[in-house]
Amino acid sequence: MTTDLPRRARLGVTLFATLAALLTLVGCGGGVEIESNGKPGFTFVTSANHNEFDPQRMSWSQDIRIVREMFRPLVVLDFDTMEFESGVAESWTHSDDRRTYTFTLREDALWADGSPVTASDFVYAWRRAMMPDHAAQYFELFLGIDGAKEFFDFRQQQITEFARVSASSDAQGGASAADAAQAMLDLAYATFDETVGVTAVDDRTLEVRLTEPIDYFLSLVSFITFVPNHQPSVEAATELDPATGMVRVDPGYWSDPDRHVGNGPYYLAERRHRESTLLVASPTYWAADSVANGWVRELIASDVQAALLTYRTGEADIWVAIPATSPVAADLLNSGRPDVHSAPIAGTYYYNFNCLPELSDGRPNPLHDPRVRRAFALAVDRQVIIDQVTGIDHPVARTFIPPGSMAGYEPPVDRGVTYDPDAARALLAEAGYPNGQGLDGLSILYNTGQGHDNIAQAIKGMWQRELNVNVALDGLDMKAFSTRSREHQFSIARGSWIGDYPDPSTFLDKMRLGAGNNDASYANPEYNRLLDLAATQTGDQRLATLAEAEAVMMDDQPMLLLYQYVFIYCWDPDRIEGAYANAWGRFRFEKISVND
Repeated sequence: MTTDLPRRARLGVTLFATLAALLTLVGCGGGVEIESNGKPGFTFVTSANHNEFDPQRMSWSQDIRIVREMFRPLVVLDFDTMEFESGVAESWTHSDDRRTYTFTLREDALWADGSPVTASDFVYAWRRAMMPDHAAQYFELFLGIDGAKEFFDFRQQQITEFARVSASSDAQGGASAADAAQAMLDLAYATFDETVGVTAVDDRTLEVRLTEPIDYFLSLVSFITFVPNHQPSVEAATELDPATGMVRVDPGYWSDPDRHVGNGPYYLAERRHRESTLLVASPTYWAADSVANGWVRELIASDVQAALLTYRTGEADIWVAIPATSPVAADLLNSGRPDVHSAPIAGTYYYNFNCLPELSDGRPNPLHDPRVRRAFALAVDRQVIIDQVTGIDHPVARTFIPPGSMAGYEPPVDRGVTYDPDAARALLAEAGYPNGQGLDGLSILYNTGQGHDNIAQAIKGMWQRELNVNVALDGLDMKAFSTRSREHQFSIARGSWIGDYPDPSTFLDKMRLGAGNNDASYANPEYNRLLDLAATQTGDQRLATLAEAEAVMMDDQPMLLLYQYVFIYCWDPDRIEGAYANAWGRFRFEKISVND
């Protein structure tokens, strides 16, 4: 079969003369080989469906894994060497007080359509992330930029006022509402330009002003949320809703090969929902000659067993992120096979407790009381889950941040809970629920297909036995689970978090009040005060303050921490070069090649 290259990718790209006009797929030994520009590619399989392709909105690791290859940020952090490399910025400097950074963009940074990447493209993308309209999951990462919070609050006030006026006034014509929404948006953009410390000095110079020095600022700007946007194509997919006054980007844009434009080593050639993604090496990428392959194909298997079959039959060269919750993972690790690779990872598996006063159906929420949350955590024997359910030697989690994962940071392990059912029962009685009475209607929300149901069943049994509390099990597909979690429509929900950059804030900011990834709706003023204080500090003093903040959170137990992750992958080391297992679960696709 043949697949047409996207029309968009051909426009203005003279280098396509060296490429075949079509991608030729040839059956080979039960697998598939795709030739492009004389370089073979590789296929990887995963059992995790995608949730979001918008780089400013995403937070799930399976989304970041594929989309980051279509974009390049200002700087690139190599998670193998832990060193920064030049990205779109060929160089950068900072002021003596480290509050102003100046990035000089390389001349040969191009979008996939051949147009230059400019400083304005970064300003545009970062402004989108700072607007409540787009509900960016990582908005809090921008809070260190001068004026970012003030702009977010200003825009949020605009939207709230627009809704209030619309609701209280007589019905108006569509043109009037649209004009009002446009005027409001124009004012928001002007306010951003006047107040936010992100400035395109010229096409090749980006200036960023911070409220305080940020030790890990380069790590931040290397993250997916900080990549640029191709403004013309994104604007063409953007509409202003006169009913709400908010701007929305058509979500279909980000996964449409005929519209999507990136600036990374690959462009999006094909996207089949819930089935596959095909990336092809971009001839406009400044380091195109160094990309070790011609294409990367992602196969999405329906579950772990299907993914295993896909790998074993040779349809996939690499199996990434094998769910450690699945019995298959333990079997692989114990097999001694040379193609099985594992590494401790900066990530934690846990359950979110809904901390809001009321549940989504309006009932009073007993989990709003930290004593109840702590009791539920004390009643779980994590070692039994590790030994008898996962079968993998995961470290028991007593803190959110895995010990040893962040240089210089010592998490408050002594403040974490251990298995103590007697203390759990006493706390429940103290909170007004003796012998579990009154704790009805709770459930565990989880996504199916990756072994999470086995853990949920084990915890359900422990709570029934130790606390006399019966919880229901609520398994959903990945998309529905993600939506329910994000909208806080649960009492207890499975969760996991893998650090995005090597600093404790990548974990602790997740639980900040109002953070886009704070699914538990955790809110403690002292916790937020300590995070704000740490933002004004540097070095060891800052790390000590962050440890105090984590200790506060451990006392409150907004999460039932279970274990710290071990990541598992499969690839034949005799065939695959450039792949490595690391503590951050990151692959550099452009460095991977297959030798047959």
